[in-house]
Amino acid sequence: MYAIKQIDPTDWQSVSTLAQFYADLATKPYCTNSKGFSHIRTKSHAIKHAYIQPNHPEIIKWLVFDIDDPQALFAYHDNNLPRPQIIIKNPENGHAHYAYRLTKPVDKWRKASTKPVEYLASVQKALRLALGADKGYSGNLIKNPCHTSHEVYITGAKPSYTLAELAEYLDLKPYQQQEPANDEGYGRNVNVFNHVRHQAYPIAQDLTLRELERVLTAIAEEFNQRFDVPLFPNELKYIVRSITRYCKSGRFGAYSEKSKARFSRIQSCRVKRANRKGACNKGGQARSAKYEDKRKQAQEMHEQGYNISHISKALVTHRNTVSTWLKEYEHE
Repeated sequence: MYAIKQIDPTDWQSVSTLAQFYADLATKPYCTNSKGFSHIRTKSHAIKHAYIQPNHPEIIKWLVFDIDDPQALFAYHDNNLPRPQIIIKNPENGHAHYAYRLTKPVDKWRKASTKPVEYLASVQKALRLALGADKGYSGNLIKNPCHTSHEVYITGAKPSYTLAELAEYLDLKPYQQQEPANDEGYGRNVNVFNHVRHQAYPIAQDLTLRELERVLTAIAEEFNQRFDVPLFPNELKYIVRSITRYCKSGRFGAYSEKSKARFSRIQSCRVKRANRKGACNKGGQARSAKYEDKRKQAQEMHEQGYNISHISKALVTHRNTVSTWLKEYEHE
């Protein structure tokens, strides 16, 4: 089956793919020998455990999947999909974890943007469905390919894939036109991030960094309980920390002041236009004021990278109205 080859896990340091897996681990990953609980250890100790956290909470280098099928070893071939760099198989039932290494790791939160993670979530979901992998698998822990509890295989795949290369084998359109599912893969991260940051923006300037981080941690922990498989505490910590730092950075302050100034200019121009048309009556002013918050939020979401469809759904406003609002901003 191509160049598929079983590896002795005790010799992992001499196998470049497994040595790379070890190098990519976080400094202190989660690990365990028994499902149900885990510990944080230095990676030199964590690598001796049967299960290990494959990714840093803030950076994704490996896409991992759980295939509960006795013929899981050949799932990629049977479905005409890219070969994973590593396959870790349960010798008792044939079920396996697949690990695909990314050429360009996805930095999830430090730039306060969801676009890269939304693309990652789309690729992950489409590849999971194509492989027939477990929908409920969180990817927080993987069968350790450097541990003797499992059968370990390398497939002769190239050292890594870009998301675009993986996407060539997949149909992403159904997943790029909707919000990431709440209980699946990186959709959880995207939903927590979006929920917490929208709670943070209105209160950020009134709180100190520590106060804001404390408030957002409570919000994130409460929201995390909605998931069937909640995020790890350290994942929440990095999401909250990223949002807090962004809100207390010059980028957020400059963005906030710029938005206020632009909003004031637009308001003034609208009033002048209305006066010229003789339409500036009390009823018109009341109706206009009613939607100003939504107009402002639409512009802010647009600058954050959301498309018109997402904005329309979030604000419960017709997409044509949203489009008109955004055009008005662009022409001022």
